[in-house]
Amino acid sequence: MDWNNLLSKAASIPNFLPDKLVDWLVSLAQSEYSLICGLEDEIHKLRRTRERIHSLLTDAEERRYIEDESVKRWLLELKDVAFAADELLDRQQTQLKLSSLDQSSREAGPSRKRKRSWSLHSLGLGHDPVLLQRRRLAIQIAKIKERFQEIAEARKNLRLEAGDGRRRGRTGESSPPSQSVASYEWSHVVGREDEKAEIVTALTSDHRILLPVLPIYGAPGIGKTTLAKLVYNDAQVENYFDLRIWVGLSKGFDVRRVTKEIIEAVDDGEKCNISSLDALLRHLICKVRGRKFLLVLDNLWAENFQFWETLRLPLLAGGKESKVLITARNEVVWRGMPTLHLIHLKGLNVDDCSNLLLDQAFPNGCSSQHPNLEEISKRIVERCQGSPLAAKLLGCLLYNVTDEVRWEDMLNEVCLLEEDINGILPSLMISYNHLNYHLKQCFKYCSMFPNGYEFDRDELVRLWMAEDLIQRSGSRSTLEVIGGRYFDNLLWRSFFEVSGSQGQKQKYRMPSLIHDLARLVSKPESLVVEHDVSCDKPEWVRYASLLHQNNQGTVAFDKLYRYEKLRTFKLYGESRVPVKHVPANLFRKLTCLQVLDLSFTEIEELPDSVGDLIHLRYLGLYGTEIQRLPESVCWLYNLQTLELGECYRLRELPKGTSYMVNLRHLGLRVDWETGANSMTSMPQRIGKLTSLRTLSRFIVSSEDGCKVGELEDLNLRGDLCISKLENVVDETDAQEANLSRKRIDNLKLQWSDAVNPTAQQGGSDCEGVIAGLRPHITLKCLWIENYPGSNFPDWVGDRSFLHLETLRLSCCKNCEQLPLIGQLPRLRNLWIKGMHGMRSMGNFVGFQSLEKLTLSDMPNLERLFEVEGCEIPRLPELSILPMLEKLEIRNCQNLILPPEFDSRHDLIIDRDP
Repeated sequence: MDWNNLLSKAASIPNFLPDKLVDWLVSLAQSEYSLICGLEDEIHKLRRTRERIHSLLTDAEERRYIEDESVKRWLLELKDVAFAADELLDRQQTQLKLSSLDQSSREAGPSRKRKRSWSLHSLGLGHDPVLLQRRRLAIQIAKIKERFQEIAEARKNLRLEAGDGRRRGRTGESSPPSQSVASYEWSHVVGREDEKAEIVTALTSDHRILLPVLPIYGAPGIGKTTLAKLVYNDAQVENYFDLRIWVGLSKGFDVRRVTKEIIEAVDDGEKCNISSLDALLRHLICKVRGRKFLLVLDNLWAENFQFWETLRLPLLAGGKESKVLITARNEVVWRGMPTLHLIHLKGLNVDDCSNLLLDQAFPNGCSSQHPNLEEISKRIVERCQGSPLAAKLLGCLLYNVTDEVRWEDMLNEVCLLEEDINGILPSLMISYNHLNYHLKQCFKYCSMFPNGYEFDRDELVRLWMAEDLIQRSGSRSTLEVIGGRYFDNLLWRSFFEVSGSQGQKQKYRMPSLIHDLARLVSKPESLVVEHDVSCDKPEWVRYASLLHQNNQGTVAFDKLYRYEKLRTFKLYGESRVPVKHVPANLFRKLTCLQVLDLSFTEIEELPDSVGDLIHLRYLGLYGTEIQRLPESVCWLYNLQTLELGECYRLRELPKGTSYMVNLRHLGLRVDWETGANSMTSMPQRIGKLTSLRTLSRFIVSSEDGCKVGELEDLNLRGDLCISKLENVVDETDAQEANLSRKRIDNLKLQWSDAVNPTAQQGGSDCEGVIAGLRPHITLKCLWIENYPGSNFPDWVGDRSFLHLETLRLSCCKNCEQLPLIGQLPRLRNLWIKGMHGMRSMGNFVGFQSLEKLTLSDMPNLERLFEVEGCEIPRLPELSILPMLEKLEIRNCQNLILPPEFDSRHDLIIDRDP
């Protein structure tokens, strides 16, 4: 627009208007001109202002004066301005990028343009003239600047100068030690020998009580779970019971969820898909019938008698001498239970606490070289109230510190704090205070998890990424790598703990007392909406979770409408949340959302208005009933994670998926065991998503569909299942997938089960195809299913695969022999099914690490391995499988095992009943 021409026109307004009005109109035009033409400069200034704010926040977290309530309020107001600046700059950058994509959509045709219309509208820039857009943006920037100036003045009134407050001394290193040192604390326990011996004796003794319960109870952070793990892993306990089951609980669980978790624990983490409580209880009876078991219920909260009575009935089917061990905070939990023995766990004495602190500070055992530090440590732990968790946290702060002055500083800091801060031990608060700014923000973010909530490392890191809590600081490492270091740091410092595993995924949680700490320090920015819980300052709440209980009926999304500045919303339930639809109005109210997680609900569809969430970085729909996503999802330009794992009813991805150019993680994982899958194809041009790091499923299409070559430029990690490989034409086509350059951990290569190798569509050369799909040598698990060829490629048994631990060959019916897989140095699990043409597993080579061998549906298999040059192949079979612990045989009626197998007491042989 020609502004000089506009101003000249304003000056030539008709003479009959009053001079003052003419002057005012000219002045207004000049003011608007200055406002709009200076927009780019104002945007740059706003970026610099935002950087100054973040520097102020980081500096404040390092100083003592943050303990002052008036300063805390000032910092919250300052952070509010920072969030406003973030959102405005993000909106402006997104508008520029979408405008560029909008031009491309015009070239693609009118239908594509029509689908784009709501995105610009959601920015407040949809159909407005460019001039009006720039004016609105300029006014918003001016308001943020004005508010920042007000807050800056308040800083002067609070007398907060840049040099005010003594910066906290740095105790210990900012990052955890090496893995060998970091893992030291998990197995090292002091001061619990007597309690352990007492519990082991009780559990392994005869009794006359029907399914007795042994409770361990005590204050949070006192070491109940650690003691229970010590007992659970004791060799005497392991030998006494046929079956040991560990289930970690969270507040708000129900009988259905606990029963399902017990069944899954019995089945080594295999997922249980039964939903009916009655069916679950019957299934549990079958799992434990006649077996002498130990069941550990860690962190039991249930105080109603009905919970125990319902769970107890199927457990009574277990063998005589079965027992239940529980950990709990108070005596109310086990009222009405037939108790065998009670353990009221008290705090450690000063000497034991001191030893634990010193072991954490000097894991290499050199504390005895510093006797003065040992004396100071005893004075420090007097404030720990006997909590081993508190002692470990303080020990991490003093990691490898030998300077006596710094130990004295820590002692003074412990003594200065109040005896008890809202139920939180002072030592825990000190450990939090010594985290750097970014670790503090990441830790506080976890406060919205329910108590006892289990999470995996990757899930949490992606949430941190979506909230921009990870600082790259010039590092060339990816955000995922840096976030992983944050996680490991908090894990090493005991802010997280290992809780168990689900399948191949390690699970973590926050100890109960640490969770209380997170809730305390995150006020009022984080909120768990439960019943009628709310807060006085809804405009300050940025992270919220809605905890839905089974007796609440419909999900009360309307409780969230008052929190218009929410950046994260997660929905939780005691079990699967019974919600099928999300009100479209929710996304129009919560326009600042960067994380939206509706996983483990019965949601079947999302409204188009989800495309209005232009700031969204994380969309979680794991385990939902979603069938298809609206095309509006494709215009979530900033989306980094789209989690659709175990969405078994999902039919297709949006056609415009390739427009989500910032997508890093596309979770499409389904259970490889069941093979359930409603998706039959992938959208075209998915190879354009060059930022992708996770793509857990890829379906090869024929003709003009999605070819396997789309994977060529994707730098993938983690799991990958490639299905419908019959649509890959030849070895050259397969090589374009470039699998040998992708550090995949778990790979499944799958042909459709009806493929005929002599008459495949398009004349696919299956043996050439699988040869061209050679993966990276860091592979840990390989599964080949329905392969129609007669021979496996040489790379399957290549000894260069040093990390391969699990190999599964399923329904490869035309293969009569195996490659030399025995030379794989770390192969621990071998699972072979449906190879009908195989009579022998071939010449023996190696198998020095094999622990579990499963043979299923192999009716023609007559013997295991043949030893070259030996007329009787049976005798050497025992010596060639030195590490074998379990042999499972299903439907192999012609296989005759040598009698020597029966004499091996260390080997479990499981045949068809």
